[in-house]
Amino acid sequence: AMSKKLYLDANAHIPINFKALDTYNKFHQSIASHGHPSALSAPGRQAKHEYEKAREKIAELIGAKSPHQIIFTNTCTQACEWGINILFNKLKNRDLYISPVEHNAVRSICQELCTKKSIKYNEIPIDYNGVIKEINSYAAICVYVQNEIGTIQPLENLKCKFIFSDLSQALGKITINVTDLNIDIGTFAAHKFGGYGSLGFIYLKNSVDYITFGTGSRYDLDRPGTPDVAGAVTTAIALEEAINSLPERTQKMLEFQQVLENGLEELGFEIIGKGTNRSPNTTFVRMEDRAMQIVLGLDGKGIYVGLGSACGSMHSGINPTMSKIGKPGGSNDFIRFSQWGEYDKKDAEYLLNTIKKLL
Repeated sequence: AMSKKLYLDANAHIPINFKALDTYNKFHQSIASHGHPSALSAPGRQAKHEYEKAREKIAELIGAKSPHQIIFTNTCTQACEWGINILFNKLKNRDLYISPVEHNAVRSICQELCTKKSIKYNEIPIDYNGVIKEINSYAAICVYVQNEIGTIQPLENLKCKFIFSDLSQALGKITINVTDLNIDIGTFAAHKFGGYGSLGFIYLKNSVDYITFGTGSRYDLDRPGTPDVAGAVTTAIALEEAINSLPERTQKMLEFQQVLENGLEELGFEIIGKGTNRSPNTTFVRMEDRAMQIVLGLDGKGIYVGLGSACGSMHSGINPTMSKIGKPGGSNDFIRFSQWGEYDKKDAEYLLNTIKKLL
């Protein structure tokens, strides 16, 4: 029988949206593609117009009050580094709390800056599912949707003057409005919702907090260098498509998640974060010493899943997130299934049957 392909590592990366790809191609056939937004020529003016239109659309789609709150970056990692530098600029020597379940892109830059500036930080207390408890502090760093477990953090528990949050796993998977969220700086990745691969952006609640980052010629407040107008235009369309299709995709995600998790539990897998408020697209499981065998076995059948986060899949030691919630284990103990909303309960049943044959 022909095996069916399932792409279940969507929290790591999804391909560019078809309509967005079409937009990208059309942009490169337009007069604007010949222009630099800072140039006075007709192509330059057109490029500037398209770039700012994309910024406006993105701002509106994430619930920002103004397009001036959006700063384009190269990648989400750069957005995180820049955003954390903005936070540290506000911090001076005041107290800082960091959630223990941050992505490495956030965790490592925090530790580096704390060491450099001799700042002591505290960890936000969490429960056994990795959900944050209440704190009172000047500043805090806390991911909104945890990239492995899919936990949606109750950011309202952070009674802080200044909050940085990595929101890259939220867009296109759950409804989000940055103005309603308890945050001052948010960071996003276009490739997580079908946008342009190497584009990230920052949401800044107050533009007055802005500081420059990196050197080189600069257009407006964005990253240094020639603006990636095509990337921004493409990303705005991808985000619109992601948000418009969210209700329909959520229905499928929930069906898939329920069938998959019930079936996996029967097979002896432990569902991490079960019963907590989670993104409907993510299922993170523990199966001691069997993960690698299952992941590679599924791979051979055209079903592609992850060993936790993609960034950590080559990491052979203890999974840092899991050790923080009291479930120590390495890359051979955990599997992450994450989808974009293409798959429903029939696909979950197919996946379960394939896993059964591998055990």
